[in-house]
Amino acid sequence: MIRARWFYAPAIFMMGLLSALDPLGNNFFPVPAMMFLFCTFILLNLLFYKLVNYIELKDLKQYLNPLATAQICSELVFFLIILHLSGGATSTAPIFFFIPIVSSIILFDVLGSLIIAFISGVFVNSIVLLEYQGILKYIYGYPGLGIRMTYDEFLVAVTGTITITAVYFIIGAMSGYLSSVIKDRESKLVESRKRAELQAERLRLLNEAYNSYARQLVRKDLELTKQNEKFGQLDKEKSEFVSTVAHQLRTPLSAIKWTLDILLKGDTVGELSVEQRALLMKANESNERIINLIRDMLGIDRIESGAYGLSFVDINIIDLIENILVDFESQATRKKIQFVINKDENLPKVSVDPQRMRAVLQNLIENSIKYTREGGTITLDVHSVPASAPNAPSDSLSKKDTGSSVSDHINIAVSDNGIGIPKDQQKDIFKRFFRAQNAKALDPEGSGLGLFIVKTIIQRHGGTLDFKSEESKGTTFLISLPLRH
Repeated sequence: MIRARWFYAPAIFMMGLLSALDPLGNNFFPVPAMMFLFCTFILLNLLFYKLVNYIELKDLKQYLNPLATAQICSELVFFLIILHLSGGATSTAPIFFFIPIVSSIILFDVLGSLIIAFISGVFVNSIVLLEYQGILKYIYGYPGLGIRMTYDEFLVAVTGTITITAVYFIIGAMSGYLSSVIKDRESKLVESRKRAELQAERLRLLNEAYNSYARQLVRKDLELTKQNEKFGQLDKEKSEFVSTVAHQLRTPLSAIKWTLDILLKGDTVGELSVEQRALLMKANESNERIINLIRDMLGIDRIESGAYGLSFVDINIIDLIENILVDFESQATRKKIQFVINKDENLPKVSVDPQRMRAVLQNLIENSIKYTREGGTITLDVHSVPASAPNAPSDSLSKKDTGSSVSDHINIAVSDNGIGIPKDQQKDIFKRFFRAQNAKALDPEGSGLGLFIVKTIIQRHGGTLDFKSEESKGTTFLISLPLRH
């Protein structure tokens, strides 16, 4: 704030000086008064600068809040005087009150920002009222027409100041919210640092064992890098689907990256310690990995458009499911969720693209974990059903949308007893970017693309995807796949 004043204080002074020298205007703001205010403000800012250095030198952090309050108060008084001398609320001076309101973002919480906005609104409206009552001398701005403010001028001025006050409150609320977000992120960083210190010793002991795996990962990373280059070339031809998805995902990921960059630069919370910077850099790297992962996942549009075919392999679907459940074991343990698998004996192998089918099952299981309460149960039913069986539980699914004459198929049901899907929103569940309202309330960060991608992959396998759900009782997603493609 102190550094900023060296720039905006002279700028405000020059604006006032130019308006006072305007030969066509009626604004009366004596240049000596301007010079006096300017010098006073600069000297006061210099005093604050010395006090901050003294507080830092002596480590008297308990005096920072009173000093910050004094800075904001001095700005409010300074701009109040300018407001009166430059023509009152009908001049451009009310915009200067945005400066202390925005400044409060790094000094106060939401309530503090709103208080500054309220005080600014009171000042602006009080000037108009006092000038109309004749308590303060009415110093004309450019709109001034008479010796005393008329009733019509008063109404016009009050309308403007009330509007400005509303904007003050909006800016104050936004500033306070940003301040609380920054403080929350700082507390989370401190907590993360403590956890990192506890794990450091364990990581050191495990480091040698991980070295061999690290070398393998490096080789895999090089292979994936080459594949990503190919994907980048194909991305140039991506459809409206990819463009829309990229637009929707860019904003939240860029916001995270922007916030991390600000924290790394130390513009908001001051100079960072080595441990804090290391944790922030790790978070930034994780964010970049998420961006890259999303870019890879969007390659599913090439499957939908038929840009390249699937690689079908005969696999044991139970082995794939059990392998996937291992990846979710820690998440399920944290939420005390139990997995139950019901299957037929001697299930036949099914011809699928293992990588794509793994993505399908991962998405459905992850959704079940995310939207199932603690202590819940997730059930996976896998059965082989002849297409001609009249009483097959999913017989209608096997005949829908496939156009296939395959004699038999396999049904996979992923069921949970979670939050369910509201009945009036079930018709849109497979649309791009759609998310049910109760899902948004529980997890606001989802993209709404998962089920669309899942259904696209299933249809490319010649199968069908349907669901049944009841709000607050759970959801079952039903997959029907032909055994041979």
